[in-house]
Amino acid sequence: MTALLLALCLFLAVVLSVLLACQWHAARGWRRRHATSAMLQARGLALLDALPAAVIGTDREGVVQYLNPRASALGGLLPADGLGLPVSQLLPLFHDGTPIDAARQVRECVAQQEVLEVARGAVLLRHLDGKRIDVQYSCAPLAQGGAVLLLHDVSARRRAEQQLEFIAHHDGLTGLPNRLHFQIRFEHGIAYARRHQGLLAVLFVDIDRFKAINDSLGHDVGDQVLTEFARRVQQCVRKVDTVARQGGDEFIILLTELRTAQDAERVAEKIVGAIAAPFVIGEYSLTVAASVGVALYPDDDDDVNALIEKADLAMYAAKRHAPGTCLRYAARMQTQSYSRTILETALRHALERNEFVLYYQPRMDLQTRSITGVKALLRWKHPELGLMMPLDFLHVLEESALILPVGAWVLATAVEQARSWIEQGQPLTVSVSLSARQFYQRDIVRNFAAALEAAGVPGHCIELEIAAAILIDSNQNCELILRQFRQLGIAIAISDFGTGEASLNYLKRFPTDAVKIEKCFIDDLGKPGGDGAMVCAIVAMAHTLRLRTIAGGVENAEQLELLAEMGCDEAFGYFLGRAMAPDGVEALLKSGAAV
Repeated sequence: MTALLLALCLFLAVVLSVLLACQWHAARGWRRRHATSAMLQARGLALLDALPAAVIGTDREGVVQYLNPRASALGGLLPADGLGLPVSQLLPLFHDGTPIDAARQVRECVAQQEVLEVARGAVLLRHLDGKRIDVQYSCAPLAQGGAVLLLHDVSARRRAEQQLEFIAHHDGLTGLPNRLHFQIRFEHGIAYARRHQGLLAVLFVDIDRFKAINDSLGHDVGDQVLTEFARRVQQCVRKVDTVARQGGDEFIILLTELRTAQDAERVAEKIVGAIAAPFVIGEYSLTVAASVGVALYPDDDDDVNALIEKADLAMYAAKRHAPGTCLRYAARMQTQSYSRTILETALRHALERNEFVLYYQPRMDLQTRSITGVKALLRWKHPELGLMMPLDFLHVLEESALILPVGAWVLATAVEQARSWIEQGQPLTVSVSLSARQFYQRDIVRNFAAALEAAGVPGHCIELEIAAAILIDSNQNCELILRQFRQLGIAIAISDFGTGEASLNYLKRFPTDAVKIEKCFIDDLGKPGGDGAMVCAIVAMAHTLRLRTIAGGVENAEQLELLAEMGCDEAFGYFLGRAMAPDGVEALLKSGAAV
């Protein structure tokens, strides 16, 4: 954009120079001015008038000699109003709140005979109504003296950039900062605390028995509880503090500029009290409780991840003590987290005893309305508790490194199932989620290649779903690993787009094939004030980058039709089919069911 702007500015300088030369020749009474000068002037003025950019010509002192219609409209002036005025008066420009002297820049441009470009972030204060307009402009010298200024209104582009920036740093459901934004705020807070020998705290907040709300009342009610929960927590802290959504029903809070440890504990108690009031969600009046763990800098640690982990331990200790309470971290809690140890041991036995199973959720091509793929989902058939969802145990798998052998089992099982469907004449693309720990496992690509070769399954039958955080936290091998997967024919889909840390730069940089639009954006489709515009923007952006779009969490026909109208490529959700055993998928395919 900058190179194009400079080139256009130089071109306009030449055009205005020719027009001024024509006027000078006409004034001197040259004999052939009627044929040549008039024609050049007419064509040049027509060109300048037709430009969508604002063009302003000045003398060497910065007094306006010409402005095209776009310049008049941009500044809120009539064409004649600006002529003869100093360009600084015509263009009240600011950068970071500081006035820009446009006339001085014109003089510098003329003196140096160089194109000058104003720094990014310039703002024009419109004369007509005081409206602030984001602009980008350059100044180029004219051959006869003076200069030409070229201005572009970049307000729409800046708004789009800000929207993408917001998506990359905020949670899509609650609008709270995400983990990435929290880490940035933590670095600023801890730097301030170090300079002033101050105190800060990290609070880990969890909704007690939130899964029961989701399971009994549905995800819509659960999402409304999360939104209201976030609002109440925000009301308990100051503007200088940060409330972020960690994921699921977990929130983390950064309290800065504290005087004593008791200040943090009082905030934690205030949060517990605020959450205790009934949650009125539609026809339901729900009693919700929150458990809070507190960790302090510098008493407990000086690293953000360590403080979060210790606040997390304190929160689990609070849950064990009594739901709806808060506790400050203590060293003894490291040895009191026996429940996780017990769960980890049970998970090790589950792998040995073949208690894990894979269910498959059908995925529909929205153009053909046919089932072309499935998403593989891990389940644990606990001998006493029955079928358990990943939310109950996946975090322990990842923290204990059990995710590696369990992940290898998931891959082998998914590939074998893909082979079975190929043999039945019903080839389906099987989507498998890959955690960060798995992604950076040594020889991960070689292991995938061996599994595919052993089963005789082509790579295009497998799609890897990778969280955006893996790209954000990537090391230099990330791009190489993705390219090696692509060489096997395996497609790469990025999940959590729009709710976590994904951004356009990462989609452009890394070799990917698809973007998954998360459920929180799909839920409000068709509702007043819903996220239809956001979903449409994500689909359009992905298609511009030649990426497929996959919508998750489709729960009704209206959502499905709206997604199809927006051009979304694939979708899955309860409306199209819940996760099911392989024979359930086969029965669905044989029935030829389509929506």
